[in-house]
Amino acid sequence: MGLRTFTTGALCCLLSTTAALAQERVQTIDRLVSHISTVPAIAGKPIDLFVREKVPASILNAPDGKAPAGKVVLMVHGGYSPATLAFDVAYRNYSWMEYLAKRGYDVFAMDMTGYGKSGHPMMDDPCNLDPKQQSLLVPKNLAATCAPKYPFELVSSDSESADIDRVVDYIRTLRGVDKIALIGWSGGGIRTGTYVGRHPEKVEKLVIFASSNYSRKNPSQRPDVLPKPGAPMTMQTRDVGIGKRWLGTSKCPASIEPGMPDLIWNLNVELDPVGATWGTGGLRAPSRTYWGWNGEGAAKVKVPTLIMVGEQDDLTRSNNELFDDLGTDRKAFVGIACATHFMVWEQQSRVLHAASYEWLKSTSVKGKAKGRFRADEKGVIAAVK
Repeated sequence: MGLRTFTTGALCCLLSTTAALAQERVQTIDRLVSHISTVPAIAGKPIDLFVREKVPASILNAPDGKAPAGKVVLMVHGGYSPATLAFDVAYRNYSWMEYLAKRGYDVFAMDMTGYGKSGHPMMDDPCNLDPKQQSLLVPKNLAATCAPKYPFELVSSDSESADIDRVVDYIRTLRGVDKIALIGWSGGGIRTGTYVGRHPEKVEKLVIFASSNYSRKNPSQRPDVLPKPGAPMTMQTRDVGIGKRWLGTSKCPASIEPGMPDLIWNLNVELDPVGATWGTGGLRAPSRTYWGWNGEGAAKVKVPTLIMVGEQDDLTRSNNELFDDLGTDRKAFVGIACATHFMVWEQQSRVLHAASYEWLKSTSVKGKAKGRFRADEKGVIAAVK
């Protein structure tokens, strides 16, 4: 399976050099990595997985092209926002990727199957949208609601681990390293956490920001019938994603810069031009069948793990349980004041950046390899007694 770099149009092979911090200049490289899919609807067929890299010049220009051990990171997005929207918003200092790359890390982010610039099997037909949401498309895109033409959920814990594994192996070969670090936000928490349990030999550290889908009651085994009956796709509108889920949960007005919600929504439209034409517009995402992200699965995570979550996120309780259940003694939990589930686009994103950098660099928060911490409204982190 090969690699294709972008050469033309909006998906060109972008090489941009930015001002350096800590003597590092950063270049951005966009790639399509070909993968033989394990998604049941297209199993055995090739699909492209989009990968963005932000690489320090010191690594890119190394004679052998290899990265030092401990300096390679892969970031995995969540349920609706693809990689560049989640981790590389090119405004002020919001890019998490840029922050780490300027400090010497070779940072990659991938779009999972069904997101952003990766392949979207079964997702261009509006009849394959969850029937509960199809009324959003009537009468603009559908004359009436219709039965899904592919009547199953699209991806699963198995297929998403396979997506990540393909990209991890590509990165390991490209940069000549045995292990890399993983960072996952929201649904990226279950994706990376499940992957670590399956492939611990390829991962040296894990950072989770507000994992979704964690419960001690979740099943441990794959369902007897897979793919699971249903519809292959869901959609999130601006009213839900920006309005209800983000702004509707924020209790600190100054934490979100004026104009930021509009900027994020405009990027949504660019990253899903098909979904933008459905109804009033939205972000499409594949439906997912998950298992294994429970106490038993967390116990399989033996690598050093940092968990961060905003105090205005209703996932705080489940992430605390996840922290307790992790199978490693080298673990830290950071609760962050004045922050929501969408902290990557808020002022407190500075805490995500700084804490993850310290964890990647020294496996510590405030010099400690284990414990609970809190960041206050100004982003100052202190141990919780």
